Amino acid sequence: MNTTSIKTDNAQAVLGVNTTYDTMLSIEALILANPMMSELRTIGKLNKTSLMKMALMEFLKTPVSSRRLKKLFIASNSDDKFRAIIQGGKLD
Repeated sequence: MNTTSIKTDNAQAVLGVNTTYDTMLSIEALILANPMMSELRTIGKLNKTSLMKMALMEFLKTPVSSRRLKKLFIASNSDDKFRAIIQGGKLD
C-alpha cells in the first residue's frame, strides 16, 4: 500500500461562492454600473478577485451592529432576498 502526501506552497486560498447565475449577473451589473469603476479602469483591468477584496476590506472596516450583521447573514442565505436588496430593496 502506497500513500502519497501532497505538499503545496500555494499561499492563496480559494473562496467559493455558491449562488445562482442570475445572482452573479446582478452582482456584476451592480458593480459595473457604479460610476467609480471608470476611474479604476484607468488604473488597470478590473477583475472579480480585486473587486471582492475591495468589498471585503470596506465591509470589515465598517462598524456593523450585531443586529444588522444577523440581518445581513439571513438575507445572504436567500438568493431571491439578496438580489432584491442589491437592486434597491430594504434589508428587513
